Amino acid sequence: MILPRSCLLILLLAGQPAFSQTTVLTVRLYSLHPERHVKVEATKGQITWRTCEKCRASASTALSIEATAQGLKVAGNSNTGIEQRLFLEGSYRLQPEQGLKLALSFPLQFRVDHGLLVILATVPLEDYVAAALAGESGNFTSGESLKAMAVAIRTYAARFKPRHQPEGFDFCDNTHCQTLNFKGISSQVRSAVEATHGQLLWSRGTPAATFYHQNCGGTLASGGEAWPDLDAPYLRQHDDPYCRRASQLPWKAQLGRPELEKALREQQLAMPEAWSKLEITARTPSGRVRKLAFRSPSRPPQLISGSSLRFAIGRHFGWNQVRSDLYEVQTTQDSVIFTGRGAGHGVGLCQAGAEQMAKEGLRYRQILEFYYPGTSLALTAHGALQWEKRQSAHFELLTTEPGLNGPDAQLLTVAENVLTALETDLEWRLNFKPQIKIYPTLDAYRNSTGQPGWIAAYTRGSVISLQPLAILRDKSILESTLRHEFTHLLVEARAHPRTPLWFREGLVLYLAEPKQNVAPVTMAEKAMEASLQHPADRQTLEKTYAAARTKVVQMIQKNGRDTVLGWLSSGLPPQE
Repeated sequence: MILPRSCLLILLLAGQPAFSQTTVLTVRLYSLHPERHVKVEATKGQITWRTCEKCRASASTALSIEATAQGLKVAGNSNTGIEQRLFLEGSYRLQPEQGLKLALSFPLQFRVDHGLLVILATVPLEDYVAAALAGESGNFTSGESLKAMAVAIRTYAARFKPRHQPEGFDFCDNTHCQTLNFKGISSQVRSAVEATHGQLLWSRGTPAATFYHQNCGGTLASGGEAWPDLDAPYLRQHDDPYCRRASQLPWKAQLGRPELEKALREQQLAMPEAWSKLEITARTPSGRVRKLAFRSPSRPPQLISGSSLRFAIGRHFGWNQVRSDLYEVQTTQDSVIFTGRGAGHGVGLCQAGAEQMAKEGLRYRQILEFYYPGTSLALTAHGALQWEKRQSAHFELLTTEPGLNGPDAQLLTVAENVLTALETDLEWRLNFKPQIKIYPTLDAYRNSTGQPGWIAAYTRGSVISLQPLAILRDKSILESTLRHEFTHLLVEARAHPRTPLWFREGLVLYLAEPKQNVAPVTMAEKAMEASLQHPADRQTLEKTYAAARTKVVQMIQKNGRDTVLGWLSSGLPPQE
C-alpha cells in the first residue's frame, strides 16, 4: 500500500548522499607501499574475475596480477594477457611480494597507476569498523573503551567519506585515514562492533568529526588548534584527569643538529645559516607549541610552526621521536633536545584516558560524552536532533533553533499566509493541524528523511519535512514549496482510497501552480503509476511528474475543473 506522500523536486546541489548502515566503503589496500605484483589464491572453491563490470566472468583457483607500463598482466588457469582493469570476487588469499598476506572475501578491483598496482576492496561498513578498531585500538583491554572507539571510528567514516574521491576510492588503509588490520580482528573487537552496531555521534544532524589520538598528555586540544577551519564546538580544550591518572606518557628526543637541518630541508623548510638556538615563541590555549624561532647572532629569527617542525622530524627520524606538540626545547652545541608528554594531536578522544575511564567503571556512552560533549549518540540524524515545538492557529512547528524569536519561528507567519490564500483559491479547508519540521542542515535533512538534496520538501501523512529555510529562501522557493505541500495535504484529505497516485500527484502540481506553463509530456497511466511507486532515478521521476500534470490538465480542459475535482473523492470514471 502506498502511504500518502509528496516531494517537490528542485535544482539544488545534491552533495553527498545520506549515510546509511548498509553503506559499503571502497578502501585502497597496500596504499602506503603499493605492490607491483600479487598472487591471488582461492581459499574456498574458485575465484571469479572479469575485465569489465559487464563482461563474462572467468573462474580460477589462482591468479597472478602484475603492473606493467601497458596495464595489468594477468595470468590464470585459462588466461594470459594485458588488461586495464580487473574485477575479482570470492574467498581468497592475497600474497604480495613484500606486504602482508591477507585472507579476505571482499570484492576487489585492480588497475595500474604509475607502474604500481591500485587494489581496491569493497568493504561493508561494519567490517571496516572492525578492521579499523583492530588497527587503531592499541593496547585496549576494556570492552567499554573498545565500544567508544568503535563508535568514533564508524562516525569518522561517515563524516569523511569519501576522503579520497578524486583518486577513485573512499579511504586508504593507513594512518592518513584509519589504520586497518584485517588479520587482527579478535572476538573482543568483534563484540564491541556488534554491541554498537550502526551507532554514530551526531551534531546538528551531521556525523561529528570524531578525531582521536593516543595520549593527550593530560590536556585536550580544541579542534581549531589542529585544524583552524574546523567548526566543531564539541572538540573543546579542557583538562583530562583520566589521562593524567593513566599516564601522561613522558618522552625525550635528542636530535643532532646536522640531521635536524637535513630533515627540514627535505620538507623545503628554511632556517638561517649558523643558527644558534631553537626556542618556542607561541603556544596554543592547551599549551601545545604553535610557533618556534631559529635564532642567529647575525640574522633575523626564522619562524616555523610547531606542526611543520614535528612533521619534518617524523618523516625523517620516525614518528616515535617528537611524539606531540606538548614539549620544552633545549639547544646545545651539537643537538636539540625535546622533552615532552603525550602522543598525537590531542584532539577528541584520548585513548589512554578512554581506557582509564573504562577501568574506573564508566560506560562507553559516558566516555563519548566526555570527549565529544554536546554530541548525540543515535542510529540516525533524526534520533539525534533536539526539537523544540511552537504553534500557531493552524500549524505545529518543530525546529532545532532555540528561542521563541529564532529565524525558524518566522515560518509560522509565512505558512499561515500561504495556507489562507490556498484555501481561498480552492474553497477547501484542512480539518487537522499539520506539523512542519525544519531541519538545521542539508545533511540532517538527507540523513533523517532519506531524500536527496534536490528534493526541497517531503510530506508523509500530516508531517512536512523541509530543508533549511536559508536554502529555500536563497532559491526563492519557500512560498512555492509550502503551497505545494499544503496542496498535497488538501488533496490527500479528500482522495478516494482507490484514486490512482498519478492522478493525485498530477492534481497537486496543477492546483499548486495552475498558471505555470509546462511542456506537455505523454506517458501511459500504468507507467506513471509504476514510476511513482518505485522511482528509478531523478530524470525518470521528473518526467513522470510532468506527464501526470499534463494528463490532469488535459482532463480539466475536456471535462471542466469542478468535474475533475469531484473525481478526487468519487473516483475516476471508467473512461478516464
